[in-house]
Amino acid sequence: MRIRWPLKKNAVTEADHWHETDRRVARGERLFWTQQPRVGRHFRKKALIDGMPWQAWLPHSLGRPVETALELGCGRGAQLAILMRVPAARKAVGIDMDETGFQAAAEFLGEAAERVRLVAADINQIRLEESSYELIYAHQAFHHFENLEHIFAEIHQALRPGGFCILNEYVGPARFQWTDAQLGLTSQILGAMPRHLRLYQNGVEKLAEGRSPVEDVIRVCPSKAIRSNEIVPLFYETFDVLHHKKLGGTIQHLLYSGIVQNFPDDDPETDRIVDSIDGLESVFIGHGILPSDFVLLAGRKR
Repeated sequence: MRIRWPLKKNAVTEADHWHETDRRVARGERLFWTQQPRVGRHFRKKALIDGMPWQAWLPHSLGRPVETALELGCGRGAQLAILMRVPAARKAVGIDMDETGFQAAAEFLGEAAERVRLVAADINQIRLEESSYELIYAHQAFHHFENLEHIFAEIHQALRPGGFCILNEYVGPARFQWTDAQLGLTSQILGAMPRHLRLYQNGVEKLAEGRSPVEDVIRVCPSKAIRSNEIVPLFYETFDVLHHKKLGGTIQHLLYSGIVQNFPDDDPETDRIVDSIDGLESVFIGHGILPSDFVLLAGRKR
């Protein structure tokens, strides 16, 4: 079933941005740092809970799937498909401001589509029925939400007693205003890398990552990282935190930007470089020198 709710005025702008991104990825372009397979494996391994992806950990810890789950920012339904395939939920609702991805979601879901309801809505203004869900989650969508206090309050009251909220999320500097420490370390690592790995597609050599003006970030995507740095403290205020997994990305997100396509799959030399970069970032984060810009948060309703 599809339901339409009123959308924000900038929804068309946002939708156009992500449609173009989807088209480029479908053409085989690598736009995101975790698209490099080895980098992505490191990222996903850090997100495991008791050796399992959270979608498997949750029903394992409960001894059953949750009855009803809600995904905020479901996009084209990839995460809903994983959730239903495990299965981590018997029924689910997916909400997104752009309903044009719902057809793709139905295809991803296959037979499970009969147990999933898709809703087009502005999540910043969302109203959720009290005690309706055992699980509410988001995957790399929460950093696009502006009205965080309202959304967290709605999540909390919509969860059943003991219900779970799980976020896999970017929580680094708002509007991608990188810190001097991030930029400095990224530049130093780039300088130690082979030249062929740090060439942009136009042949220019990447020796540093820049800090774009806020207005440029907004121009590309109005909601991008709008209050990302406030997500973790608000999560802690709202839920009893069960797991806080530090996934990294504080350096790698910047370092691979614009050059991730240079890193071939299953190449021993490249694999050693990727492993070293990930290991170095993990040491910086583990010793508190850097925060982790990406996290997995699992909390329970108080």
